[in-house]
Amino acid sequence: MQTEYFMLMGDSFSQSTTLEGPPLARRLPGVSWQQRPVFVSAPILLRIRPGTLPKKPFPAYEGTCEPLLSARAKFILEPLAISHLQLLPADVSFESGEVQRFWWLHVYRSIHCVDRTRTKGLFYSPREMMAIGKLVLDEQALADIPLERRLIFRLGELLDTILLHSSLVERLRSWEAEGFKFMRIDEWYHPDFIEDYRGP
Repeated sequence: MQTEYFMLMGDSFSQSTTLEGPPLARRLPGVSWQQRPVFVSAPILLRIRPGTLPKKPFPAYEGTCEPLLSARAKFILEPLAISHLQLLPADVSFESGEVQRFWWLHVYRSIHCVDRTRTKGLFYSPREMMAIGKLVLDEQALADIPLERRLIFRLGELLDTILLHSSLVERLRSWEAEGFKFMRIDEWYHPDFIEDYRGP
């Protein structure tokens, strides 16, 4: 199963933006917004930070763990009706004054499936991580969940990490959704990970 999952990778676009409003959601005690649906009454407002204007034209996906999709990418994903997945409108303002509409990919299913004995990482607790250097999945934990419920999800131990099943990745690639970036789990590692780091 290590070869069946891909990590969603990103680059400069979302890293170059700052959130202006409205807030993604009202905070609920003990519940992360990454683990529940988000409802917005107006588009999420993002602004490109001065001096960090990314290249053009924008690909279908650019971002870190909260990717922004073009209308084309939204058109591809929406008919799949994947559960626990929302496409939220996001308007990005540029230094020129131009505003472009993108779609914030919000994944709110999380699964705890890290193999603690083989993963290289820093753990806060048995169910929470601070950093990952090399990820190994707990295959039995995933096998117990129907495939349709684990096509795309957040890693329960580190919610910033989004994983996609190979069947979904193949579909996106076959549609030539330019800009989507993936790396297979067994090939991914963090080059700057320091195994004996214990925090400040």
